[in-house]
Amino acid sequence: MARWCRKIELNAAVRERAESEHKGLILAFWHGRGVLASPFYRPGNTTALVSASEDGSMATTILKRLGYEIIRGSSSRGGVRALRDMLSCLERGKHVALTPDGPRGPMHSMSPGAAFMSRATGVPVLPIGFGIDRARRLDTWDRYTLPRLGSRLVTSCEEPIQVPREASGDALAEYSSRIRAAIRKAEREAFAHLDLEPDWGDWVPEQEIEHSAEFEG
Repeated sequence: MARWCRKIELNAAVRERAESEHKGLILAFWHGRGVLASPFYRPGNTTALVSASEDGSMATTILKRLGYEIIRGSSSRGGVRALRDMLSCLERGKHVALTPDGPRGPMHSMSPGAAFMSRATGVPVLPIGFGIDRARRLDTWDRYTLPRLGSRLVTSCEEPIQVPREASGDALAEYSSRIRAAIRKAEREAFAHLDLEPDWGDWVPEQEIEHSAEFEG
C-alpha cells in the first residue's frame, strides 16, 4: 500500500516520545481510516481490533493480507475475550489499534472502549488522524477510505491521553470526549497540511454523538 501514495507524518516527535516512554500504546483512529493507518504502523508491532460481526469482514481480509495480527471482538460478540487478548498484546509491548466509532457507528461517535482500555492497562491512548487528497470513499456508514494511486497521505497525532485507574462514570465519559476531540483535531491538522478541509465536514456534527458501549466496566 505504501507504494500507492506519498506518506507524510506530522508531529513525529510526539509519537516517538510516546513510544520511547511506553512498551505499547493504544492507537485510536476512526473506523473508516483503517487502511490509511497501515503504511505508518507496521504489522510487526501493531495488532488491530476488528469487529466480530459481518461489518468487520472486509477490514479483516484487507488487514490480514497486509500482515496484521487481528483480534476479533465487539460489544455484542467476543468483547471479554477481545479485551483479554488486547491486554496480552500490550503486556508484550505491542501497539493495539482500535476504532472508537466501530463497528457500526455512527461516524465519529465515541464508545468508551479506548478510555476503558487505558484505565484497565495503565497504557495511554495515542489519538491519530489521517488526511488524503485523492481517495475512493465507499458508500458505507463510515465512508471507508481507500487511497488512489499517486495520492498524498498525511498522518498526525496528538499528545497521549492517560486515563487514571480511579476514573469511572462521568469521568470516564469525559476522557472519551477528550479522545474524540483529539482525533478530530489530528485529522484537521492532516487535511490542513494538504490545504484541504476535512472530508467529514458535511457528515459529522461537532457535538458528541451517542454510541453503544464497546466494553463496559
